[in-house]
Amino acid sequence: MSLAATTASTNLFEIKDEDANASFLLGKRDVLLNNYQAACDHLSKTCERIVKIRESDTAPELAEPYFYYGQALLYLGLSEQQVFGSDIVKDGENDENETIEEDEEENNAETKEGENGEVKDGANEQVEAENEDDSIPADENVNDLERAFEILECAHMIYSKMSEDYPTDTRIITRIADIHVMLSDICNENGDHETALTHVLKAIDLQETISEQQRYRLLAESYYKLGLIYELINKFADAVDSFNKAIDAINQAIKHLDGEDKENEREELISLLPSIETKRNDAKASMADQHLIAQARKILTGTDNTTEAKTTDAPVKDITLNIRHKRPATETENDDDVNKKAKVE
Repeated sequence: MSLAATTASTNLFEIKDEDANASFLLGKRDVLLNNYQAACDHLSKTCERIVKIRESDTAPELAEPYFYYGQALLYLGLSEQQVFGSDIVKDGENDENETIEEDEEENNAETKEGENGEVKDGANEQVEAENEDDSIPADENVNDLERAFEILECAHMIYSKMSEDYPTDTRIITRIADIHVMLSDICNENGDHETALTHVLKAIDLQETISEQQRYRLLAESYYKLGLIYELINKFADAVDSFNKAIDAINQAIKHLDGEDKENEREELISLLPSIETKRNDAKASMADQHLIAQARKILTGTDNTTEAKTTDAPVKDITLNIRHKRPATETENDDDVNKKAKVE
């Protein structure tokens, strides 16, 4: 993609309102620091203000706030469960550039808020969020995962609309794929593994189109999650194949990390391999167990090749009765022959 096209698509994400942008940067920072409740408070304010200013809940400016808000709600809903891929998925050059910009913009935002007397300590900020923030639904029956699903669906709609004008934009493709992965997490948590499978497969299809090396990290996460889902639905052969692809993707990522400055990143990726290999071996063991169970069932039902001639179409109970009565019948016939001979003599 040309630099002009990249700049044009990047401008779509720009939040032009200063107050909305300031709360967004704080919320995004809290997501990166795993402070998910604080992130939700900041990002809900961001979304509320943008919707009010633009008089629309599908404005392009909402794409990034929705994305991070949905992510914060997801991780908050999953509580302290560790989600694989938090150390794998990075936005590559985009994240590096954003980090530099964020450091500068966050300092300006916090300085501005400090001058206005708006920055408060954690306890006061939480009280204010509970008392004044009406953007988060008050319905206690709607949990964080349900809210996350709704917010991520909104983000998906906006990014999909953007992709119509910028079909090869790496950032947009990456965001849509990430949303599918997060929706998969929600579906898995709700026990809807088939829908979760569909979302991960869509993510993989999108990630395969990315040309940058970051694709390998993204694919590693997606294939790992795919393997976990296949395990849950007892498709162990597919699980083994998915874990192998996750391992291959990590090895490709390691291969493309050149230079001494990348040593820490290489070690980080290498450290992920043992856990994936363990999951793959577990899936192989389950596949072997599944094969043994299937063979045992064939033998019991008389469909195994080694017993097919003797037991074809015979239920288990019938086989047992045939074996049980066959020998006595033969013995009876032999006894009759003996009696006949005795009478003749």
